[in-house]
Amino acid sequence: MYRPKSTDVIDFPIYGIIKGEKLNHLFDAFLKTMEIICKQIGKDWKNVQYNTDTILNIIDLINRRRVYFHIFHNIEMGELNEACLRCFWILKLNPFTYNNNTGANINFVFAMGIFTRGVTSTAEKTNKKANFTEEIYRNLSHSFKYRDLSKEAIMAIAESLIS
Repeated sequence: MYRPKSTDVIDFPIYGIIKGEKLNHLFDAFLKTMEIICKQIGKDWKNVQYNTDTILNIIDLINRRRVYFHIFHNIEMGELNEACLRCFWILKLNPFTYNNNTGANINFVFAMGIFTRGVTSTAEKTNKKANFTEEIYRNLSHSFKYRDLSKEAIMAIAESLIS
């Protein structure tokens, strides 16, 4: 019996790649978040360039991880883990440039912004506190720039900052 592809996690194993309007919505939401972070740091979004294929790949990789969480852990991935995955893939794939300057490291800035927003938002929603200090920011900055952190390590760091 033929079963059509689905983009809903609960429909695994007939899960298929996200296409059409759903993909457009996720792409637009992804860029909107980057635009908000860009404005918060005082940069002009008009000067940010991005690789569309890389961003679409990031969206796909995150959704595949959502399927993984559903299948192997029987849980929903959650906002915090999604933020951590966005952070991870932006650091790994570097989809952004600023004023055509790849050395400007706007990807690091976006990754930090997504990470801190995800931790803060999750803490607020659970009536807890995000424990960011100057030292933690320094350590995170160093780790995001110079260490090869796994997806799971970034998720564990994020969870440890909420109490």
